[in-house]
Amino acid sequence: MTMKLSDIPDHEGFAAPVLPDGELARSSSAFTRAFIGYQAACSCGWADRRRFPPTPEGAKEAEGRWYTHVAPLLAAAPPSWLVVKSNLLCEQIVNLAADRPLAALTLLAQVESWQRTLLDQAVAGAKAAGASWADVGEAMGITKQAAHERFRTHVGPQ
Repeated sequence: MTMKLSDIPDHEGFAAPVLPDGELARSSSAFTRAFIGYQAACSCGWADRRRFPPTPEGAKEAEGRWYTHVAPLLAAAPPSWLVVKSNLLCEQIVNLAADRPLAALTLLAQVESWQRTLLDQAVAGAKAAGASWADVGEAMGITKQAAHERFRTHVGPQ
């Protein structure tokens, strides 16, 4: 069975059959050949080190291990419904700027004022939840050093 989460589209998990030579089978043709167990795997190339018995229960255990791989990814992934709304807002502001640039500037100034506060709150929340500066930087697309320099004064002592 393939497992998917809509908020992390590039990761499909599955219980990969482990062939006698130790290689992971990447297709259902493995079920027609002998296999010695299951191992959790993901379409991104990740594979768990643990091996489970070649039983239906073993397959379920391997599938469950995939969730340990995607849990941190899911924690950093914005909900897909919110990404759609964000993209729509961006598109609408681009159109507004073309037709009414001063109205777009007024709106963007409002967005910028609450965006700064929300960004500070999100960083503080991430740090309070145990995220590292590297995690914060990765989520923002900047280095851990840049994240630390930018937000260290907005976060309480760690």
